[in-house]
Amino acid sequence: MNPSMQKLIDGTTAAALADGEVQPQALLSAIRGSLVDLDLLAEEHRLSKPDTYTRHLLYADPNGLFSILAIVWGPGQGSPVHGHHTWCAVGVYAGELTESHYRLSPGDLHPVEVRSVRRTAGDSCFDSGREGIHRIVNRSDSIAISIHVYGVGEDKITTGVNRIYPMQA
Repeated sequence: MNPSMQKLIDGTTAAALADGEVQPQALLSAIRGSLVDLDLLAEEHRLSKPDTYTRHLLYADPNGLFSILAIVWGPGQGSPVHGHHTWCAVGVYAGELTESHYRLSPGDLHPVEVRSVRRTAGDSCFDSGREGIHRIVNRSDSIAISIHVYGVGEDKITTGVNRIYPMQA
């Protein structure tokens, strides 16, 4: 474990354990402090796939409080429109990503985009996991890497994080 990753783990642990609830500002501070560390990610955590974004598990809290992932986005790659079952913090480590936010009104079948935000290296954001719906896309011509901290253990990373929404054809 390199010192940069240990610093992120320590900061996340303190933010996740504070007062029995996650402390968003402390968590964002831990992530922002790590985004400038060039040695945060090993080479194998910077690898992408040609057909879809790539998730690399960096750390799973042994008590199941949180998991830290690096997500590598190739040009044009993006997530589905989704919301989270849990809190999530994201920081852009390299490159540039576009996050689109959506609204789902009662009776709507499909979420409607309400705004987009361009996020560049060093930017971070927090989602409490209650109402937010978003999508992340790499609209640039180069790879982008983001660091995600989810409030679930490793055993729920694939099933307990996202609510996927269908898009209108």
